[in-house]
Amino acid sequence: MKKTMLLLWSVLCVASVTGCAEVPDEVMQDMSSYIDEEKDSTEQSELEYITISELAENAEIALSKDYTQFELSDKIRFSSPEELYLMSFKGAEDFSGNFDKVMELYFDDSVISSQTLSISDDEDDRTIRFMSDEDKVYGCVGDDGFIAMLNPDAYDISFSCQEPNVAIYHTERNDDFNDEYQLKDKKCSLAEAVEFVDNWFENNYRQFSPEYDYKAETVIVREHEGNYLYQILVHAIYKGVPIDSFTREVESVGDTSMRMTYSDYCIQIQMIKSDEIASFTNGTGIYIPTEEVVIAECLSLESAFRLCEDTFSDFKDMTFSDIGVMYTLNPVYEPNPNAENDPLNKEIITGYTSRPVWEFVIDVPPSEFIKKGEVNTYGDLRKYIYVDMITGELKYDFDPVIR
Repeated sequence: MKKTMLLLWSVLCVASVTGCAEVPDEVMQDMSSYIDEEKDSTEQSELEYITISELAENAEIALSKDYTQFELSDKIRFSSPEELYLMSFKGAEDFSGNFDKVMELYFDDSVISSQTLSISDDEDDRTIRFMSDEDKVYGCVGDDGFIAMLNPDAYDISFSCQEPNVAIYHTERNDDFNDEYQLKDKKCSLAEAVEFVDNWFENNYRQFSPEYDYKAETVIVREHEGNYLYQILVHAIYKGVPIDSFTREVESVGDTSMRMTYSDYCIQIQMIKSDEIASFTNGTGIYIPTEEVVIAECLSLESAFRLCEDTFSDFKDMTFSDIGVMYTLNPVYEPNPNAENDPLNKEIITGYTSRPVWEFVIDVPPSEFIKKGEVNTYGDLRKYIYVDMITGELKYDFDPVIR
């Protein structure tokens, strides 16, 4: 895989279409006050490790208990994996050769054949694209598996970040998916939309990335031209465990460079009609599993809860909206062999390592970030805590993350 640090810019540009509204300063608060610095790590409860087969039973017990420093939503629906691994991934290569086959998923042959293609000059990371303001279509496929497209229904609004947000639903929670909204062609329930999306990925997209199952996870309902549209976040699931679709984090390297410390596999689509995909982007391309090491034992959910209580001093006003297991994506860097000709990119991403973590999601309600008189155009805002299921290492981000 050949990616330079220039990829960071494209990643952040893609990220910008998912949020678009500026988070108010009062929301971007420093949450370090939640950490109890007076507690020594030796005071923390002893960690309990269990077999993977015990996960479901242990989680059921843990979720039934009361906790002093946080609450648990009654909508949590925990799904236990049958196996867990330490994983490695690499990015797709030479994927742009699939351009025609990919575009045929979204457009008629007559539309594709009438477009003027633009092909990048970079032989190591080729991108093929077309864009027509007249036909209102856009399509792009990169060697790393990046795919983006807009059909005429979505072209003028791009990825709809400025369309008012009406409601958010999660398939992994006990939300009511019988609710229905008027789309451009007819009324469509959330359950019908999710079924369409899941079938579409199984029968169409999965041919390009067969290592995963793909499931609609979050549905954001937005107003659109007097009706509604569905903005849908889709999870890539590896043997029952989703790949991180949320965390995208950078760090400074020296005085002038930055690099990713966490990446994501984020697929987002829009449905403006009940029977088609109006826009599509898989964010950072396609990740291919290259290695897996079976994990025999992991940290119990009860221990993860105790770690949270030991680490944070006051969660009495916080609620865990969702709890699950997922794989992180941590880029691996090596010196760029072409650094002499490309001095701004001294390192390249050569792959990704991945670890299973307990993920604790804290929803951010609109009342916390919508200013008086402001229209809510935000997506799904959340804060999160990750607890490594092998080491017990705890990572968190209490600045609202927008997806």
